[in-house]
Amino acid sequence: MTWSLKRWQNLAGCATVSVALVVLAMPAAAARCDHAATDRPKIGLVLGGGGARGSAHIGVIRVLEEMQVPVDFVGGTSIGSLVGALYATGMTADELEHVMLTLDWDDLFRDDTARRDQPFRRKRDDNLALFGPKLGIGKGATLVPRGAIAGQKISFIFQKMVRERTQATSFDDLPIPYRAVAADVISGEQVVFASGDLAIAMRASMSVPGVFDPVAHEGRMLVDGGIVNNLPVDVVRAMGADIVIAVDVGSGLRSKEELQNALAIVGQLSNLMIKFNTDRQLASLGDGDVLIRPELGNRVSSADFDKAPEGIAIGYQAASAIRENLAHLSVTESEYAAYRASIAACVEPMPAIDFVDLDNNTRFSDSVVLERITVRPGEPLDTQELDQNLRQIHALGFIELARYEVVNRDGATGVVVHVDQDVRGTQMLEWGIDYAGDADSSSVNLRLGYLDSAVDDFGSELRVIAQVGETPAVVADLYKYLDQHLKLFVEPQAFFERREITTYQSGDPTLVSRVSQYGGAFYLGREIANAASLAVGVRAFTGDVRAIVGESPVSEFDYDGGEFVVRASYDRLDDRYFPRDGGFADIRYNRADSALGAGDEYEQITIDAIGARSFGRHTVLGGARYYETLTDTAPVYAAFRAGGLARLSGYHDDEVVGQNFAMVLGGYRYHFAGSGLLPAHLGTTVEYGGVAENASDLFEDGALNGSVYFGYNSPIGPLYLGAGFAEGGRHRYFLRIGNVFGTSTIAR
Repeated sequence: MTWSLKRWQNLAGCATVSVALVVLAMPAAAARCDHAATDRPKIGLVLGGGGARGSAHIGVIRVLEEMQVPVDFVGGTSIGSLVGALYATGMTADELEHVMLTLDWDDLFRDDTARRDQPFRRKRDDNLALFGPKLGIGKGATLVPRGAIAGQKISFIFQKMVRERTQATSFDDLPIPYRAVAADVISGEQVVFASGDLAIAMRASMSVPGVFDPVAHEGRMLVDGGIVNNLPVDVVRAMGADIVIAVDVGSGLRSKEELQNALAIVGQLSNLMIKFNTDRQLASLGDGDVLIRPELGNRVSSADFDKAPEGIAIGYQAASAIRENLAHLSVTESEYAAYRASIAACVEPMPAIDFVDLDNNTRFSDSVVLERITVRPGEPLDTQELDQNLRQIHALGFIELARYEVVNRDGATGVVVHVDQDVRGTQMLEWGIDYAGDADSSSVNLRLGYLDSAVDDFGSELRVIAQVGETPAVVADLYKYLDQHLKLFVEPQAFFERREITTYQSGDPTLVSRVSQYGGAFYLGREIANAASLAVGVRAFTGDVRAIVGESPVSEFDYDGGEFVVRASYDRLDDRYFPRDGGFADIRYNRADSALGAGDEYEQITIDAIGARSFGRHTVLGGARYYETLTDTAPVYAAFRAGGLARLSGYHDDEVVGQNFAMVLGGYRYHFAGSGLLPAHLGTTVEYGGVAENASDLFEDGALNGSVYFGYNSPIGPLYLGAGFAEGGRHRYFLRIGNVFGTSTIAR
C-alpha cells in the first residue's frame, strides 16, 4: 500500500507563509528534536483505548487544531497509542483521518500473504482439504498459537508509517514527545515505552490478549495496556504536562440484560478491570484539566473499523461541545504557526541505508531467507519493495513473523530483518473433514496428517496423511527442494486407497464396486515464480476391483498399472474455493506403458481451467474441463467420471462415466454478508457437457446442467449448500463441506 504522506506533510507545513519560512531555515533531518521553551502551561493529550472507537480521537484532534491548542506531550493506550504515535510524528488531523479511512483493516487483521502471491507449494496444500487448526507437537513447541493474529501486516504498516517521518529512538525526540502503555502479561505490571522502536511500542500497546500474539520485548511478554492503565493520565503528567486533555473512548460495562451467556460474562471481567483503572485516572484530574467523552454508545463498537467516519464525527462533536472549556488553552496565530513549524522541522525522512542484516530464527538457512530480500544498501529504503520481501518470506509457511527494524550503529543507518519460526514449532498435526450428502446418500471422511516442515534447512517437507471413513487412504509424500532458490524439487510418494464406484441406471444406483489400490510415484519438477509448476514423473501401482452391492457385468479382476506422467499447472486464484479474481489451469498427460508394469496400455490427457473476475460484491466465473482417452480404451479404474457440484451439478457425484468427458461452465456469485475471515455468498452456475465413447461426440451428446447454492467459508473449510439441475427434469439437493469439488480422496 502506497501512502502520499509527503504530499500531506507539504500541505500541513505550508499552511502559512511564516511557517514555510521557518521550515526552510531549519535542517531537513536532525539527530534529535529540540522543543522550544515557552512560558505558557505545558499541555498533555491523553488518548484512551477502545478499539475502533478510537477513531473519535481524530475528531478531537481536529478541534484542537482549529482552536490552535498546542499539544506538548501525548500518551496513549491501545488504539490511543496508535493514534497518539502517528500524531507524535507530526501528522495532522487530516493525515490521521486519511490513514484511518484508507487502511484495509480486514486485511491487516489477517497474517497470511495473499494466496496469489504464495509459493506454488503452499497453494497445493489447498487440494488436501486440511482446513482444521494445525497443532504443534515436538520438543519446545506450543500446541496452538499464542494469539489469533501474529501481526505480520500490522507490524509492517506501523513501521512504514513512522519511519517515513522520524528516525528517533528516544520518544522525547519525536516532533511531539510521546509515551505508550503496555502490560506485562507475566507480572501484571505496567510497561511505559519512552524509547526504542516506535512501531514495537504501538504494536505492544494494542496486543489484545487472545487476539494478538504478545510482543516479546526485553524479557517481557507484553499485551494491551488497557488491563492496567487504559487512560494514562499519570503517565502524561509525569512527562511534564501542567494541563491534561483526556479523551475516554472506553465502552464501559454491560448491563444486566446483556450478561446472558458465559462469553458476555468473561468479557465483562475485562471491562471491570478497565473501568477500575480508568476511574483511578479520572479521579486524578484537576480543575484545570479537561475530560472529553465522545458519546459513541452502541453506534461504534470496538470492532467497527468500517464506521471510522462516524467515530471521527462523534469525536469532533464532543470536543466542539466544550470549546469554551478549551478556549483558555488557545494561543495566537503566530504562536501556533511557530509551534507547527517546530514540529515540521522535527520530521525526518528515511536516510540512505548503509547495511542490511538478517536475524533469522527459523527452520530455513540464511541463504534461503536472503534470497528473498532484494533491498540493497546505498539508497533510501524502498518500503514497498521491503513489504513484498517480507510477505514472500512469511509466505514460505509456518513463519510467525517477518518484520524489519531500522537501527543506528556507529553513525550508520541500517535495516535488520527479523524472522521468527511459528511458535508451534516445525512438526504439526493437521486435520480436516469432508462431508458430501444429498437426498440419496452421504459420506464422511476424516483426514489426519503429520507434517515435518524441517526435513532440511531448505524447508523441505514430509507429510503423512491418513483418511478414515467412506474412502480410506494413506499417503506419504516428501517434497524436497534441491537448492536455496526453492525452485527445483523431487517428490517421491507412497499411497494406498480404497474407494467405491457406483454404477447408475436412469439415476438409480445398480452396482457398487470397491477399488483397492496401492503403489508409489516419483516426480521431478520446477516451480516457476509463484504462479506455475511443471513436473514429470512415473507412477506404479497394483489393485483389484470387487463388486460389493449388485452383480457386476464384468468379471472381478486384479490389475497392475504403470504410467509416465507430465503435469503443468498455473494458479493465480486469490481463493481456491471462493475465487474472486485470478485464474487456474492444470494440464496432465499420462501414458500407461507395459515397460512400467501396466497390464493395460492407454494414453489420457486432462485439462481443467477456471477464471474469476469481481466487480464490488459481484463475481463472474468461467471455466472448462476436457478429458480425453487418446488411444485404446482405459480400464474401469481409469475411466473418467463426472457429476456433482460444478462437474455436471444435476447428477450424483461420479454418476456419469465414459472414456471422454468435456464441459464448459459459467457462474455468478454475490458476496452478500460477512467480511474478513467468514464471508458468505449466494451463487449459481450454468454448465453444459457430458461423456462420450468418442471424443468427437462430446458436445453433441452433452446436457445442460446448473446449480444454485449458498456458500460459506467456515472455520473447518468451505461449505456449499444448494440444488443441482439437469435436462430432463433431474434435480438434487446437496451439502458439501471441505473438499467440495470432486470425490473425497487424497491418493489421486
